[in-house]
Amino acid sequence: MRSLWIAVSLIVLTAAKPVPPVAPPSPPAPGAGARSYAPAALLFAGFDANADARLDRAELAAGVARMWAAADPQHEGSIGLIGLGDWAQVWLGDQSAPPGRFDFDRDGDDRITAAEFKAEFDRQFAKFDADKSGTVTRAEMLQAAAVPNFRQDG
Repeated sequence: MRSLWIAVSLIVLTAAKPVPPVAPPSPPAPGAGARSYAPAALLFAGFDANADARLDRAELAAGVARMWAAADPQHEGSIGLIGLGDWAQVWLGDQSAPPGRFDFDRDGDDRITAAEFKAEFDRQFAKFDADKSGTVTRAEMLQAAAVPNFRQDG
């Protein structure tokens, strides 16, 4: 009988005890997570050869040429999706970091050519160049890098 009394008491006490509400998760900090920043903007910052906090088209071309050489070390003229993923892992921080396969491979042949590689970074440059001055400033890079879920396609 005593066991029954203890069991009933525990049930009553448990049921009477209010359950604290679950707090909603905090929003991620700007720049947190692989998809909440623009990896291309961070890459572009590294292309600023003269350290003037501005990326011009000549610096972009030189930087993209260096990146293509890293992506296609055998000089085959195109890379497959695994090669693109390997490049992205090293230079963008994640194999699935944007810009991704569908951004580069516009013809859908599962190969990325030097022309497609360059064209994608030209699109990114145009998108980052918010004031359409022909250069991407460090402020424009940081603005793109700080926007949660910044979509680089388009």
